[in-house]
Amino acid sequence: MVIPGYDLDDLDENLRERIDEQKLDDVLDDEDRARLESGESLLDVLDDEDIDRVTAPKESN
Repeated sequence: MVIPGYDLDDLDENLRERIDEQKLDDVLDDEDRARLESGESLLDVLDDEDIDRVTAPKESN
């Protein structure tokens, strides 16, 4: 039985929904981009620190 929110596909989809694309561009290098394009998930490509950076709320000026 799969528990919602703990399936790797669910986690990856949730992460993609929360990502600030500009921050993602700042975190990913060409190799990471290639890995994503080849089918790896964001969970495979990003480490915990990167995930925290790309999901942090936008700073207001």
